[in-house]
Amino acid sequence: MRLSEQEKSTLKRELVHCLQTEQEVRITMLMQTQPPLPLDGVKQAHRSRRQWFRHMPPSRRLGPIALLGLCILLHAQSIAGDTTLVSLGPRYGFSRNEPLLGKRQTANFALVDVAAIFRLPWSWPLGESPWSIETGLLTSAGALYAAGDAGFIATVIPRVALSGWNGFASIDVGIGLGLFGRDNYGPQDFGGHVQVVLTSALQIHPISHAFAGFRLQHFSDAGIYGSHSLGVDLYIIEVGYRF
Repeated sequence: MRLSEQEKSTLKRELVHCLQTEQEVRITMLMQTQPPLPLDGVKQAHRSRRQWFRHMPPSRRLGPIALLGLCILLHAQSIAGDTTLVSLGPRYGFSRNEPLLGKRQTANFALVDVAAIFRLPWSWPLGESPWSIETGLLTSAGALYAAGDAGFIATVIPRVALSGWNGFASIDVGIGLGLFGRDNYGPQDFGGHVQVVLTSALQIHPISHAFAGFRLQHFSDAGIYGSHSLGVDLYIIEVGYRF
């Protein structure tokens, strides 16, 4: 007996439906017969994760923490209000033999980068005086040179600035994080690619759309990677355009 094309198509659909139904039944029976994970097993799994994070090297642990902190900061900015770009310009930095903080450096460093300052939406006038306290975010990206080696460097630093005389001069301080493309330059070992950055600067704005400043910047691992690592003090000259 020959079947028409329509009958063949109908028969195929019914066969596929039967196979799918049988597969679903098998999966359901397997899930019903499989015993649930005991409570002790769940606790053991959570304990293993905690032990894995606790024994993670500090260099790997600091990166996710820094990323989390940056996400929280950006989220807080979006809640409080919009941020605005204040200034943008190139910078040149150099080190000296005698550091301001930490141990004596084993190499002379030079920095070339571009920095951008963003104004955050929080500020407080100081009474009737021409001074006010402002908040901001200092970001930079460029290259660090020492002992014949060169590497990428980027920083994200929340800062607090004391601004006066209608914005003619400002003094700021900040603490943040730096990301380095390499963790050693010749004989000097930073210990890891993520460093803590401390900074302070004096800036003047002689004309409406220009600024110049001098900045002190220190970065080190704050002992996270061990006692063998060394930090760097940089003296930075900065100029640029003020929006």
